[in-house]
Amino acid sequence: MRGRRPAHVSLLALLSGLAAVSAPKAHDSVARATMNREEIIAAFVDQQLSGVYPSRVPWSELIRSDGTTDYREGQAQREGHWWMRADDFCFRYALPLSGGCFRVVRVGANCYELYAVSPSDAVTPPAQSAPGAPGHWNGRMWRDDASPTCEERPTS
Repeated sequence: MRGRRPAHVSLLALLSGLAAVSAPKAHDSVARATMNREEIIAAFVDQQLSGVYPSRVPWSELIRSDGTTDYREGQAQREGHWWMRADDFCFRYALPLSGGCFRVVRVGANCYELYAVSPSDAVTPPAQSAPGAPGHWNGRMWRDDASPTCEERPTS
C-alpha cells in the first residue's frame, strides 16, 4: 500500500489548514486602548467616518482639516466644528446645546468607541463613566476608507 498516508497524518494536515484559515491575522487584532490627541488627529482628520449610536441609529461625518465637519443622520445634515481638548475629541453644531467632547477608544483595526466626557472630566473621568467600560459608549464608528472591523452588534 505504497503512497497511502496514515489517517492521522491526513487529519493533522486538515486541522492545521483549518486553524490557519480561522486564526486572526496580527493586523486585525488591536489592543483596546484610549487614543491620544496625536492618534485621533492622524486617524480621523480628512476622513469620512460612519457610525452607529447605542440605539442602532446610523450616522456619518466628514472631519475636515480646517476644523469643520459635515454630520449626517438620516435626512438631517448639520455643519459643525471639531477641536481637541487635551485627548478629548470635541464637536459643536449649529443647533443650540448640540455637540460634546468624547474620549475615543480603539477596539479594532478600524473600530472606535466614543465615550462622552463633561468639562469637569478633562483631567480624570469619574469611575462610573470610565472610558472603555463596556456598555457605556455613546457611539461606535469606523473610517470609510477601509473595511469596518466592528461587530455587528454593540458590546454592551
